[in-house]
Amino acid sequence: MRELKAPEEIVVDGRTLREILDTSSPAKPAVLKGADLAGANLRNANLEDANMWGVKMVHAALTNANMKGVYLMRANLIGTDFSGANMADANMMDANLIGANMENATLTNVNFMGADMTVVNLTGANLRGAILKDAVLKGANLTNADLNGADLTNADMKGVILRGAKMKDTNLMNASIEESHEDDNQVKEKRTSILQRIFGTGH
Repeated sequence: MRELKAPEEIVVDGRTLREILDTSSPAKPAVLKGADLAGANLRNANLEDANMWGVKMVHAALTNANMKGVYLMRANLIGTDFSGANMADANMMDANLIGANMENATLTNVNFMGADMTVVNLTGANLRGAILKDAVLKGANLTNADLNGADLTNADMKGVILRGAKMKDTNLMNASIEESHEDDNQVKEKRTSILQRIFGTGH
C-alpha cells in the first residue's frame, strides 16, 4: 500500500491543505481547483461544497468524509476510497473514477454524466436520483445498491454486478447491460489488477 499524506504535508497555492480545511466554512467553502491531492489522507474531512474542479486525487482516502455538494467535474480520482462518504448533490461530470471504492457512500442526485466508473465498487451505495447518463460502468459492482429513480441513459454496463440492486423507476434507455455473476473476490481481484496496470505494482 502507498503511504497516505497528512493534510499538513500537502501545499496548495502557498498554504497547507490543513490550513485551507481549517479556515473553510459553509459561507466560504474550500477552493482546491486543479490541486494535486494524490495520496491525501482526508478521512472524515469536511469538504462540503468545495470547488475541486479538475483535482488530481488518485489513491486518496476520503472514508466517511462530508463531500455534500462538492464540485469534482473532470477530476482524476482513480483508485480513491470514498467508502461511507456523503457526496449527495455532488457534480462529478466527466470524472475519472476507475477502480474507486464507493461502498456504502451516499450518492443521491450526484451528476456522474460521462464519468468513467470502470470497476468501481458501489456495493450498498445510495444512488437514488443520480444522473449516470453516458457513464461507463464496465465491471462495476452494484450489489445491494439503491438505483431507484437514477438515470442510466446510454450507460455502458457491460460486466456489471446487480445482485440485490434496487431499480424502481430507473431509466435504462439505450443502456448496454450485460450482467456478470462473479463473486466478490473475483471482482476485487479484477479491480486490483486494473489499478496495477495503471500505476504499476506497489500501490
